[in-house]
Amino acid sequence: MTNRLTRMLLAAALCAAAGCGGTRKSALNPAYDTEVVEAEGMAPVIDGNLEGARKTALGEAMKNALGLVVGVYVSQDALVSKSVLIDESITSQSEGYIEKYETLKEWRDGEFYKTRIRAHVRKEDLSAKLRSLETEPQKLGNPVIGFDITESADSKPQQTNYAELELKNRFSEAGFITGEKDKADIVIKGEAQTSFNTREGLGGFVSYRAGISVSAVKQGSQETLASTQESAGGIDLNDTAAARASIINAAKKAAEPFKEKILTALREKSIVRLNLANVATMNDLSDFTKALRNIPAVRASWVRGYSGGLAVIDVSMHKGGAADLSQLLMKNSKRPVKINRTSSYDLDAELQ
Repeated sequence: MTNRLTRMLLAAALCAAAGCGGTRKSALNPAYDTEVVEAEGMAPVIDGNLEGARKTALGEAMKNALGLVVGVYVSQDALVSKSVLIDESITSQSEGYIEKYETLKEWRDGEFYKTRIRAHVRKEDLSAKLRSLETEPQKLGNPVIGFDITESADSKPQQTNYAELELKNRFSEAGFITGEKDKADIVIKGEAQTSFNTREGLGGFVSYRAGISVSAVKQGSQETLASTQESAGGIDLNDTAAARASIINAAKKAAEPFKEKILTALREKSIVRLNLANVATMNDLSDFTKALRNIPAVRASWVRGYSGGLAVIDVSMHKGGAADLSQLLMKNSKRPVKINRTSSYDLDAELQ
């Protein structure tokens, strides 16, 4: 399966050689657009079975045509982390995403049969499917989350990390990548405190009450993305166990709303919306996105739309905003652009 994905990526990399025809209205539904791309496929001729090789080469050409559009419309993180899903859900059903195709050339080359086609790929259907395969954090650049949370019980510092572990598990379940705080993109900082509550009327059990206060801070800029405070109780057979339970319960209670606050902040603050004009073909868009993803300050990028020569691209930055990105784009000699307008989180530019 991963070999097939590799071929898809190679197909995208060979876009310039394969050729692209640009965006056109769907013949079946004029309200939708299709991407017109050219691609080649090949297959070995086994035991002289030319017809079998011909069918296989055609199938490979269709997958490679689809892979070209996939390489533009999905983030690099998704291509890696969702490779099996992309392979099973998309490339195995390539005909379902190709509205029509025409065979431009087919020929035998030694022990292989080759086919070149021009395919009309329904980009709305494809991009919707691709987006459904990504988790929300991946859509927002897949930031690495680190943790730096101190804990205390009955006003005494503890060498425990119950809150950190609970939050880490909850964030991991939501699709976030968690890692060491020194290497993280965002660090969850704060403290968790718990104190004895009562043992009266609990049949031998002990009750503790904990509070947690944390903030999500971007590394480098030290920008605070979100903050939250929660409290919860915990009951167990002894003080230590009850204190632990209360901290875990407070962290568990804080995790869901805190995660949503961070996602909201990332949507608003970490993404630069790049409106790129004068994009004549899918070749130009593919080349530009490759050059864009090679900029060190760019974490990831994905195309939100492409029609009438205008591409709308979301750019996730490791650091900085639209102004920083505009400077980097103007310095990029491989795909020079002209900057027309810059605001805090939006950038209008055009290919030169």
